[in-house]
Amino acid sequence: MEIGFATQLLYAFLGGLLPALIWLWFWLREDLHPEPKRLLLKAFAAGAIAIPFVLLAEAMISCAVTYLFSPTASFGFCASSSTPLRAFSPLAGPLLLIGFAATEEIIKYMSARQFVLKGKDFDEPVDAMVYLITTALGFAAFENIFFLIPAFANTLFEGFIVSHLRFLGATLLHAVSSGIVGYVIAISFYKEYMRTRYLMAGIFFATTLHAIFNMLVGNAETGGLSEAFGVLTLTSLFLIFAFDRAKKIKHASRYQQISLPPSSQNI
Repeated sequence: MEIGFATQLLYAFLGGLLPALIWLWFWLREDLHPEPKRLLLKAFAAGAIAIPFVLLAEAMISCAVTYLFSPTASFGFCASSSTPLRAFSPLAGPLLLIGFAATEEIIKYMSARQFVLKGKDFDEPVDAMVYLITTALGFAAFENIFFLIPAFANTLFEGFIVSHLRFLGATLLHAVSSGIVGYVIAISFYKEYMRTRYLMAGIFFATTLHAIFNMLVGNAETGGLSEAFGVLTLTSLFLIFAFDRAKKIKHASRYQQISLPPSSQNI
């Protein structure tokens, strides 16, 4: 069934946006004290704003890897006739996977930090998870649109299949990976001296999950797709548990009493 370009754009927009909104509704149910809608919208927009920065960074990474590992005939102007690391060309694929995953996780976090994590409304640990997940879903929504435009250009059926797969896969992946980063920010909320270390660990684990998922999806012909969804299911369950723990952090700190050493009490 052939459809016009305007209809393709409409389907791509809806197919990209609706799955993200469904997951957003799912995860926001975990928040006992809903955040202001204007801030959620701002966080969602922050994810969309991150898209061009990610595309630019990934183009630079792709160009660098091509220059180092690939002959000129393979990838055009980025390649070098000498290819300094051509002997290690099997590393090019894994480096791209890891580089792209790290880029997306870092820039999603930076966008959320710039637009929502600096505000006065970021006042309890679980907020970090809410805002990071919302930013990630804004990113995923517009990333989905880019994938769906050519899919709907082929056939309506292909567009719906791609939309469904990205709903279950990439869209949820972005929410979970950024949720991990939000969780480490939450558990270090009252540990200022540990925040940087926790954040680096969170981005590392988010990048690892992202890269593993993409690697498994790339091996779909050998059963990698089912394994990818299995990994995503397990990490989603972990994130639900993490939400529950993050919600209790402020509650625990509110009733925590600081015990002074005997010498201090006698002053």
